[in-house]
Amino acid sequence: MTSEKADLIIHPVRLRILQVLADKHLTTNEIATHLPDVPKSSIYRHLKKLLDGGLVAVEDVNIVKGIEEKIYHTAVAPVLSAEDVKNSTKEDHLRYFSAYTATLIQGFQAYIESEDNHDFVKDRSGYSEVKFYASTQELDQLLSRFQQDLLKLINNPPENDRRLRKLAMIIHPEIKE
Repeated sequence: MTSEKADLIIHPVRLRILQVLADKHLTTNEIATHLPDVPKSSIYRHLKKLLDGGLVAVEDVNIVKGIEEKIYHTAVAPVLSAEDVKNSTKEDHLRYFSAYTATLIQGFQAYIESEDNHDFVKDRSGYSEVKFYASTQELDQLLSRFQQDLLKLINNPPENDRRLRKLAMIIHPEIKE
């Protein structure tokens, strides 16, 4: 049995809409500006599903040239708990993970295509993988310290020397062949 909430969030277009709305209040046209590769008809369709699912809400409605223009924002944080996915099958998890990594690829592609030459060192950008041995307690301690430091940065306001950054972490046990 799949999780309705997981299926709602982990759809490539809906996940991107939720990411765009994470700290913004936008109209459909403004969302479309952030997602130029997504047809506006698809944005409308996916916004409706997010509205019906309670993840997005209408903040305000303006009348522009006699037509209603809605301003959307996230109603709740689009976070999946262990409870939300407890009945998901292996196939469901693989589908969710594939959709999630597809959004990571799209974001990285947008970064790469934004300029001709990128200085990965200067941008502190890249991708890597590291393997290490840790007990559950050691891993929990590491993640707790990391989360504390990250929470301090999440609340930073934008300033001249600050650049909006994305950090994605994927953790899983290594399976020996």
